[in-house]
Amino acid sequence: MSVDASSESTTSRHPEDPAHPGLAAGAVSALDVFGQSLAATGPSIAIGGTIPAVYLTAGNGSLWATAVGTVIALLVAWVVAQFARRAASAGSLYSYVSLGLGRGPAFVTGWGLVVGYVGISAACLVGAAVYLGALLESAGLPATGTAAQLVLLVLAAAAASVLPVRGVRLSARFGIVVEAVSLLVILVALGAAVVHFGLRFDTAQFTAKGVDLNTVMLGAVLAVAVFVGFESAGSLGAESRDPFRAIPRAVIGTVLGAGVLYLVSTYVQVLGYGSAADLATSAAPLNELTRASGVGWLSPLLNAGIVVSAVACGSAGVNAAARSLYNLSREGVLPALLGRTHPVHRTPHLAVYLLGAASGLLPLVLIATGSGELEVYAWTAAFGTFGYLLAYLLVALALPLHLRRRREPVAAVAVVSVLAVLAIGYVTYKNLVPVPAWPVDVLPYAFAGIVLAGLGWYLALLRRDPDRARALGSRTISAHPSDTAEEQPA
Repeated sequence: MSVDASSESTTSRHPEDPAHPGLAAGAVSALDVFGQSLAATGPSIAIGGTIPAVYLTAGNGSLWATAVGTVIALLVAWVVAQFARRAASAGSLYSYVSLGLGRGPAFVTGWGLVVGYVGISAACLVGAAVYLGALLESAGLPATGTAAQLVLLVLAAAAASVLPVRGVRLSARFGIVVEAVSLLVILVALGAAVVHFGLRFDTAQFTAKGVDLNTVMLGAVLAVAVFVGFESAGSLGAESRDPFRAIPRAVIGTVLGAGVLYLVSTYVQVLGYGSAADLATSAAPLNELTRASGVGWLSPLLNAGIVVSAVACGSAGVNAAARSLYNLSREGVLPALLGRTHPVHRTPHLAVYLLGAASGLLPLVLIATGSGELEVYAWTAAFGTFGYLLAYLLVALALPLHLRRRREPVAAVAVVSVLAVLAIGYVTYKNLVPVPAWPVDVLPYAFAGIVLAGLGWYLALLRRDPDRARALGSRTISAHPSDTAEEQPA
């Protein structure tokens, strides 16, 4: 089923007019939807930088930790896909939650996910600055000092903001091309490692030699983080030509494809280094692997690919978050300014600029005040992960309630939803207990404070202007014409 301009809800607070047009309905193909999901997940960054942290935690159990992380991500992806087959909206997960849990939890979902996108986008921009600095340094240009890193961070934030404003198709296809090229280089590097070291059955990895179950599960907590962003395809629900098919396929396909890549990468890297412990001590594992495999000339290409992939990932996060703010504004919940679109590109440009600035400003302040770049990367990524976990938890809780309200079979769905809730709960618990060292220990409180402040805004609006507050979720398009916004729980 395609979506045209007439399918937008008449309850919008900003009716279509030449000064404030809506998003470009039907402008996004299935390939573009997949590109958004792929770029936001950032598999190149995960393989090149994040996955080695799994080795440091799980040792020879890294392969199993990655497998468990993939299963958890697939559970959540399946839940999101069930909603995406039945409803479409620029609000993505918060619109889905409104159909099952009601408007209050839906606002918490949307607000928390926006915070999550900003945190992960900030981490991506820091990663882009760090890798670009290293690349320039290798070419003889001084670019690793604090001043240089701040300049590179500003440039990365500017690029991540300009792309979404210029058009969703441009940013999505940029993400596809960048990831395809970057992953090709990574696969060549992994292939060279296989040729050099020889492909063999590594018993230590398959039996998780010397590693207990708890250690594997701790590694799985980190492995889950490399999948976040796959759900961002849902933010293109109002612009996709065929959202009820394109979005579910993009969500499931991204997780499946990334999972296979992560498993292959984990196995080959550990195999090449001889042991997970050796790999975990490397500051740049892929670069060292290419040198050991006799293809050291790939290192600059690997670094360049990670730089551009990081910018694309940050851009995709800003892109998705901006559509949540746009949708909340058009429904009357947030200020009208955030619901305006570019008169030519039909993108929520003001929301994009705001979020792009926030994503760049957060790490900029931290680095300028003396924090190390890698520390800031870890802090912002951890902070953003809480937003995703909150949104995933609420959408998993909402699905059975939504299907019961639609009088659809619930039993099998409830089983998957319960498994997803338990898995997300476990990951969240392991992120909080034992209490991490300062300043990571304050991140959950900072995140909770921001979410509660947003919820306070919504509750105040509910008291002051109930009609506006209850319009939340009204711009959701249903695959079944008989469903209406009025069928949402209060």
